[in-house]
Amino acid sequence: MSLYDIKPWFVRRLRRVEDLLVARRVSPDALTLAAVAVSVAAGIAIAIGGWLDSPALWLAVPPLVLVRLALNALDGSVARRTHTARPFGAALNELGDRVSDAATIGATAFVARPALALGALASCFLASSAGVLSHAIVGRRDSGGPMGKADRAAILAVGATAGAAAGSALPFTVVLWTIVAGGVATAAARFARINRTLDGRRPRRELLTEDVVLVPNATQIDEESLHAICR
Repeated sequence: MSLYDIKPWFVRRLRRVEDLLVARRVSPDALTLAAVAVSVAAGIAIAIGGWLDSPALWLAVPPLVLVRLALNALDGSVARRTHTARPFGAALNELGDRVSDAATIGATAFVARPALALGALASCFLASSAGVLSHAIVGRRDSGGPMGKADRAAILAVGATAGAAAGSALPFTVVLWTIVAGGVATAAARFARINRTLDGRRPRRELLTEDVVLVPNATQIDEESLHAICR
């Protein structure tokens, strides 16, 4: 189960915004870049809140994360509505997602152990790489959870809210360990799905032993056997 499963519902809730963007001819690439900018802003809020010991700044993270997820959903739907979807747009979207993850999760190095923040970032990159490999090998981008892009963003927002309420950075540590474990589990699940798909496509030839006829080598057939065969 992942937040990605409710994406169709989320996109329907944004239909009026989507209509407005289509009417204004807003480029899907502009929405992708806007999502990156919003993520950088969320990362700055996390970092400055920790650096200045001002947990209240972390309250800016949840609304920024929600805007980021909305923009991530809208860039694809607008591209489909305007028939402007193209491979470069997909590549830009993937790059934007990685930069956004780096900006938000990387910023937690200011409020938690840097090594843990780096580990969390590495685990989410591993999970994302598995998803991209699925598209390259199987032909379908795997966005399944349990710790996909939306899940990482949501749990980070929860951690920021809890940290601001408690006046402590401890919730970020819990969030980072959750992302590490969830990222590894997500990568493993995606690689397993790739393997199952490839196994299903591989032709299987099963021979029954009674259908196999052993023919002796020509050098093993003596003259008497040849006479017997010719009779």
